[in-house]
Amino acid sequence: MRSSFLLTIVMIYVSSGFSQDRHLDLALIEHTINNYFEGYVERDIDKLNLAFDIENGTMKVPILSNNIVTGYENRFFKELVITWGKREKLSAERLKNCTLKILNIDMDQGKIATAKISMKVEDVTYIDILSLQKINNQWKITNKIYHTLYD
Repeated sequence: MRSSFLLTIVMIYVSSGFSQDRHLDLALIEHTINNYFEGYVERDIDKLNLAFDIENGTMKVPILSNNIVTGYENRFFKELVITWGKREKLSAERLKNCTLKILNIDMDQGKIATAKISMKVEDVTYIDILSLQKINNQWKITNKIYHTLYD
C-alpha cells in the first residue's frame, strides 16, 4: 500500500513538471509568433530574425498564371526577412489597426509545433499555418503556408 502511495506522489510530481514545461513552451511559441507579427508590421528585421529559422526555413509562395494559382515554390526566410524589413513603414494610425489572433497551437513533446494565426495588416488578412521547431533551445518558425483575404 505504501509503495503505491509513493508511486502516486512521484507520478503527480513528474506530471506537474511536464505541465510546467508545456506551459513554458506554449508561452515561448506565442512569443515567437509575436516577434513575427511585430517584426512584420514594424518592419523590424531583428524581431523577424528572432522569429524565423533564417538558415533553412522556407515559405510556400503561390505561383500565379493569369491570377490563378498553378503551384507553389519555396522561398527562404533569409531572403524574405530582408524584403519584409525594407518595406515602407506603416503610419502610427495604420499600426494601431493591425491585429494578431493566434487561433490554435498544437505542440508535441516540446520539440515541434504548428500554429494557425490570423494577421490583419491594413486591408489584408493573412491566414498562416506555421511549423515551429525548437532549435538550440529556441522556438523558430521553420515553415509557413498562407492565404489572404481582402476587405
